[in-house]
Amino acid sequence: MKFSTRARYGLRMMVELAKGLQNEKLVHLGHIAELTGLSENYLAQLAMALKNEGLIIGVSGKKGGYQLARDPKAIKVSEIVKAAIGPICVTDCVNSPGVCLNSDFCETRMIWALVNHRIQETLEKYTLADLADRSWMERVRAEYPDLVLLFPQKVGAQPSEPFGGCPIQEK
Repeated sequence: MKFSTRARYGLRMMVELAKGLQNEKLVHLGHIAELTGLSENYLAQLAMALKNEGLIIGVSGKKGGYQLARDPKAIKVSEIVKAAIGPICVTDCVNSPGVCLNSDFCETRMIWALVNHRIQETLEKYTLADLADRSWMERVRAEYPDLVLLFPQKVGAQPSEPFGGCPIQEK
């Protein structure tokens, strides 16, 4: 299982918006597009979903742009992911047991329900302010020193498919 590009890029967009607002009142999608390597059209689609969920505010006009609707400390990562892709659900039977005749006694549904819960729990634990703060990454790494995946330089495996994660920012 992996999150769609829509979820990953929606979160990336919000992080860049939060960082950009430290210096400006409004951030233009063109600026975020430059930083992330994403198309402005794709970002505009994401912006509509984020705006519809009350996470950002758009200001029209020549000097327009976007700003956060609330303080970054008040925006949970789970809200951003939900705005981008809808509720977290690793399999249909977790949130809608009625779709499966076996859900009352299915041993595997329990695993999917636990996985779903842990994902939601993690996304609820962190805020946009956390992600926009570089020192947050070090605090998380200190909290989970044995989780090798938090240390990209230690991950030795090469991806089995073409790169499809976050865009690489050239400096």
